[in-house]
Amino acid sequence: MKIRQLEYFCAVAEEKSISAAARKLHVAQPPISRQIALLEDELGAQLFRRGNKGMLLTEAGESLYQQSRQLMEGMRRMADNVRSIGSGVSGIVRIGIIYSTVPYAMRYIKSFHKKYPQVELYIRLGSPQDLIAELNCGSLNALFLRSSSAEPSGLYERVLGEDSLALIMTRETDPAPGLADVPIELLHDVPMCLLRSDDLWSYDEYLLRECQRNGFEPRIVCHCYDTPMAMQLVQSGFGVSFLPRSIVETHPNSGIYAKSVRGVIAKSYSVLAWNDDVYRARSVRLFTEEKLPDAQT
Repeated sequence: MKIRQLEYFCAVAEEKSISAAARKLHVAQPPISRQIALLEDELGAQLFRRGNKGMLLTEAGESLYQQSRQLMEGMRRMADNVRSIGSGVSGIVRIGIIYSTVPYAMRYIKSFHKKYPQVELYIRLGSPQDLIAELNCGSLNALFLRSSSAEPSGLYERVLGEDSLALIMTRETDPAPGLADVPIELLHDVPMCLLRSDDLWSYDEYLLRECQRNGFEPRIVCHCYDTPMAMQLVQSGFGVSFLPRSIVETHPNSGIYAKSVRGVIAKSYSVLAWNDDVYRARSVRLFTEEKLPDAQT
């Protein structure tokens, strides 16, 4: 059994496809297929079965996958420790970011890099569900996420900043030109591009509840799967959205701005999250302890 075989095996297990694993590893498909076949012959066990959702692990495959992940994590730990000896703070920090935390994440990452320029940063933008899964399996070291409260979740977290939720709009879609905030009754027929109803933080529940309390159902023209799409629709003039106020910083000079909804008080928190049950190299520990400079709310 060779490390390369286990690397190929883990990639197929995670991607559920040899072709997807080949793209992830930047290798051709035949070597991956051949090495997995050799691995099954050596172990005398079938590791995958084909299903409607791709290549799925058998019971033997699941056992090998869990142990392989531990082995890979141990090798990363060993490499990080060796690199750090006699060379100051170095190593690698693998970071996941959800789009709505980009303003906080950029300030944090720049501050850390200024202090520890020898640390390599691997950064991935993705959905919270995917990023949390990668954090828990050790593929990522830390995440910039959102929380609907200042109380910690099951992950280890540091609150980096507080945002009020606000209407995100352009001059074309502003329902209350000239006013600093928007009276709720002016939203009666305003087209809205809201995140889907199963959004992890349920931003829109606050707004929908207040509209209903005032006797009307909002005009939702689009349910968006993610925040970047909601922002694109806002910028195009398709409608307004309801998101953390700092999201405006991701579209400078775009004409997008934020206004509070009068009487609707709702907050969201940017947090840095990590899993203390997974080994953290020195560089990762320092990253999770970094102080956010000039935090804005």
